[in-house]
Amino acid sequence: MQMGGHRRLCRADVIKHLSSVRPLSMGNTENIQFSSAKNDALLRVLIVEDDYAILRLCELQFSQFTVPHQLLLATNAYQGLMMVGKYQPHIIFTDLNMPHIDGLHMISEIMKILDMKDTKIIAVTGMEARDIVKMGAIPDGLMVLPKPIPFKTVETILYQQASALELKTATL
Repeated sequence: MQMGGHRRLCRADVIKHLSSVRPLSMGNTENIQFSSAKNDALLRVLIVEDDYAILRLCELQFSQFTVPHQLLLATNAYQGLMMVGKYQPHIIFTDLNMPHIDGLHMISEIMKILDMKDTKIIAVTGMEARDIVKMGAIPDGLMVLPKPIPFKTVETILYQQASALELKTATL
């Protein structure tokens, strides 16, 4: 036993774990090249939700939206953080109540990343306000949407972010 609580992980064990929690993604994301977040006109949207039925509902609803986007789905906060690092999404919708790493902790980690300062993060939850407060402080300016998800509101958010992305791209 090592002193200090340090853990050593074998590379093979990490790779095995990562392959077992492989994030879901819609569309063929492996062939999409992201030269830089500034030059991409395609709105990247990440949904982090541990309920597969809700993820499927989101997939169906987002396919109806006319805003050009790439939809990325993660089934837990760990996968969500991995996808944030890989794809740098423009919008993140996340559940707050998830196993292992809750949504608030994931949000606080994302907010520490300088490259993600322009990313719009929206919490989606069925929790009551007093239960959310027990989890920790909600970051200033964080939008919280109720479950069931108001997809008209989500569509409006997509339009707003797509417009902001177009303006930003046009000024560069």
